Amino acid sequence: MPKNGYWVECVPANTKQIDIMKKIAESPENSGYVATPASFPDLQETAATPEEAINRMRARLMTLRSHYSQTGKLLPEMDNPVRPPTRLRNVQGWISVYIVVGECEAALKASH
Repeated sequence: MPKNGYWVECVPANTKQIDIMKKIAESPENSGYVATPASFPDLQETAATPEEAINRMRARLMTLRSHYSQTGKLLPEMDNPVRPPTRLRNVQGWISVYIVVGECEAALKASH
């Protein structure tokens, strides 16, 4: 199976169960959900709903890929679509979504 995207994990933003949430817990937007890719653990997006947080992360990954392409940097290796990440799986309310990077670019072109 080709590696053509990234796993994004989404959890309630008010959880205190994991260290990665400390930054979010101190944020004024501390409500709703936070989405974070397994391959970019410091990259986070918050929103009122999981769908909105994931869509914001999808847009941010698209922007990041474009920026990396323009500056000649390489993105981290894409994730295996068959095996979801497990780092946040123990958090109540956890979901994970595989975002295919090519679909992000197609969505951006279609919206313009």
